[in-house]
Amino acid sequence: MKFTTITKTLMLTLLLVLCINQTGATQASAKPKADEIRGVWMSSSSFDSDADKGLAGIREMLDMLDSIGINNLYCFSALKCQHNKDYDFLQVLIDEAHPRNMKVHAICCPDNMFPEWKEQLDKHPEWIVKNMNEDNIWLNFPAEGAKELALSLIKEALEYDIDGIQLDGIRYQTHQGYSYDDVTLKEFKDEFGKDPLELRWLNSGSVIWCEWCRWNADRVTSYVRDVKATIIKSGKDIPLSVAVFPDHESAKLLIGQDWQAWVDEGIVDMICPMLYTKNQNVFRKYAKAAIDLGKGKCIVTTGIQISGHSHSTPDEVVRQVAISREENADGIVIFFATQFTDEFLKALKESVFKD
Repeated sequence: MKFTTITKTLMLTLLLVLCINQTGATQASAKPKADEIRGVWMSSSSFDSDADKGLAGIREMLDMLDSIGINNLYCFSALKCQHNKDYDFLQVLIDEAHPRNMKVHAICCPDNMFPEWKEQLDKHPEWIVKNMNEDNIWLNFPAEGAKELALSLIKEALEYDIDGIQLDGIRYQTHQGYSYDDVTLKEFKDEFGKDPLELRWLNSGSVIWCEWCRWNADRVTSYVRDVKATIIKSGKDIPLSVAVFPDHESAKLLIGQDWQAWVDEGIVDMICPMLYTKNQNVFRKYAKAAIDLGKGKCIVTTGIQISGHSHSTPDEVVRQVAISREENADGIVIFFATQFTDEFLKALKESVFKD
């Protein structure tokens, strides 16, 4: 059968219309749950240090986020020790967010160190991660003593009327960046008879190296367990959420982050795998895996990024929100609040955040 140019054009047009309609139908069918978590990550660093200017900036941002139905704020550097503002940032954020029916979660990164801890850290160098390359810039938070410093952030956050705590940086650095300080190595050697630096070939399939990786992951898990116990002891009925690497199997070996164990043990209430990619098939694959893992055990939200690891277009972000709903996620959290341009706001308002 021969086709004229006009016939071919009509057929191509029809196919295009069908594709557009199908895409629209897919997004329209991905309805949000009634209690969908629609969150964003944000930071106190985005606001002025002056109280009046800071308040104005907070109000402007929350009004913008409210316009697309954001109902959960996950905030970095909210505590007094984490910023140098001349006002209590976290309290102001809570005062402005709650009337807008927005929940506020204080983010605590246990691997960070703060100037006010200098005197204690000078006395206890084993509380600082000592990598093989001697880059001592991270708190060795699973170590005794250092753990109390990291937990002090949790206790400070609990003094506020917060709606949740989120752990980020709840891991060692990439490439198995564990601490090789004398105290840590001795603890391991006392249990296994050899420290990892005594192995003939480091990280080469040695069974003792395998135990070293597992042992460090268990120490991180112990810290998460202590955070959960601290929240319970406070009497506050608020969730503990964790921002985690996308794949639980590789995270356990790469950074000591065994978040499947946290879910199975019930010491976290929400996981948010950071699925930062433009590849929609890969996004769906890891979203589905996390949702299946947490099913019936905890809340699962997908972490979607506008820019950073990848620079997504508004259409790509819209599609990932739709995929999250199609796979039955409990919600989404978008990185980062300051990156909601007019273009992104318009695309979200006209599609997945239309309600």
